Amino acid sequence: MSKKIGQGDIIGQQGINLIERIVLRMGFLWYATGGVEAGTDGFIEIRDPVTEEVTNLIIQVQSKARQKNRFQAETEASFEWRCEPKDINYWLQGNAPVILVVSRIDTDEAYWVSVKDYFSSLARRQSHKVLFDKKKDRFDETCTEALIKLAVPGTSGVYLAPRPKKERIYSNLLRVSKFSDYLYVADTMQQDSSIVYSALLKLGRSFGEEWILKDNLLLSFHNLREPPWNEVCDIATVERFDIEEWADSNNMDKQREFVWLLNKSLREKVKSDLAYSKEKKCYYFKPNKDLTTRSFYYQSIVKKTHRDVFQSYFKKNSQEVAYYRHSAFEGQFQRIDSLWYLEITPTYYFTIDGYVLDKYYMDKLNGIKRQEKNAAVLGQVFMWAEYLKTKAQMHLINPKYQFLEFDELQEFDIDVGIDDNLWLKSEDYDNAKLIECSLDDLPLFKQ
Repeated sequence: MSKKIGQGDIIGQQGINLIERIVLRMGFLWYATGGVEAGTDGFIEIRDPVTEEVTNLIIQVQSKARQKNRFQAETEASFEWRCEPKDINYWLQGNAPVILVVSRIDTDEAYWVSVKDYFSSLARRQSHKVLFDKKKDRFDETCTEALIKLAVPGTSGVYLAPRPKKERIYSNLLRVSKFSDYLYVADTMQQDSSIVYSALLKLGRSFGEEWILKDNLLLSFHNLREPPWNEVCDIATVERFDIEEWADSNNMDKQREFVWLLNKSLREKVKSDLAYSKEKKCYYFKPNKDLTTRSFYYQSIVKKTHRDVFQSYFKKNSQEVAYYRHSAFEGQFQRIDSLWYLEITPTYYFTIDGYVLDKYYMDKLNGIKRQEKNAAVLGQVFMWAEYLKTKAQMHLINPKYQFLEFDELQEFDIDVGIDDNLWLKSEDYDNAKLIECSLDDLPLFKQ
């Protein structure tokens, strides 16, 4: 009778070949045991892909392969694999790390678990089953760092450089692209800003808030030689300075004066849509006159989207409004490497009627911040940047504001990225699921 090799043997070898291809793409080495083996099909040796040094750190691998059939209890998100008790007992012996890789060769799918970690639970050992998460447990290049962590003992002192990976980081720094070209300074008889305000109001002229009073000096982005400013200062003393004398100065007094004027310019720029709370030091969306939900529509990186920036919340089992929530942000101007930025910190403002601050403001704010994950905050930063950017404001009825314009959020390209799958593995199960969901819900940024 002729010798035969069964289809199961062919499928098994195809599963091992798939593991080898993936391991080599990681930059590691693969050694198949071949022939006689008691419960492992090969070894992975960790190799530093940056320095190309081999480490003699190994991971034992047990391969289980299917062709087309569905896995046990398979859904779109998970499946089960039943292990033989004798295999589990063998894997748990010794001190070398062991992984189980289950594959479906017709689709080149492979999934893995660290056997000793997974079966450290008595309940799992007694069930003889592994529950695979198809997203978290995928065996491909994304699990490289996790395999290194598994193979390298914590006390070994061995360090492997992170794999090169380009990643874009979005900051909360919105670049200031333009401010006034000049700053005007003049003497005034007044020492109280409220008196200057009253005098300007009596003149019946429209005026902006881009001015400050300090030591009987009026400083402004406005030309103080022109009305109505020439009515509140000594016109003979008016001096015009290039704005760089303040914007680029290392003198702390001049820096404070310049930031003060930038803050006043920001309030003037957004006053048609936003109010400013001196108590909470934040800008927040004003309510609609009828207190209905207010939405802001804008273009994200990948699609048109919107955010409800003012909305009501009702008392439990009642049609009575409990409070109103306003999207808000705290803004702080920063000079970094000779450029000016607005640092945007998203927050919320709570009122009882759209105007009066809710006395339980902090309780509500703390509650929502405990629930929001990084992706939600990042989405709000992007929304505020889109609102403030000059090109996004061109559709407004008000003419283009002359004293302050913004460009883009500051972005950084780094050569070492964060592997989200590895990071999530270090979280406990419930926290990892919450974080994973918040990342999945972020539609604004390209991967």
